[in-house]
Amino acid sequence: MLKKEDIEHLGTLARIAVSPDEQEGLAKDLDSVLTYVSEVSQVTTEEDVIPRVGDIKNVMREDANVYPGGGFTDMILANAPDTENGYVKVKQIL
Repeated sequence: MLKKEDIEHLGTLARIAVSPDEQEGLAKDLDSVLTYVSEVSQVTTEEDVIPRVGDIKNVMREDANVYPGGGFTDMILANAPDTENGYVKVKQIL
């Protein structure tokens, strides 16, 4: 069982105020948590087990030129309000 000083020290480390009434409840709760952790830490496995959910695959298209370069340039420039030498013309921003 944790001592009163241990609970006060943990409260100081966590920067929370722990009243004397809360200290008794926290001591019991922390004691049960530490008991459970010690039980879990005693479990041994024969090898390092990495859980496998399933095969991981990236579903991607083949790396190829889907659209020819400049194939949509004329259509884009036709929708722009102002163009100059094959570029969309915008106001200067400073």
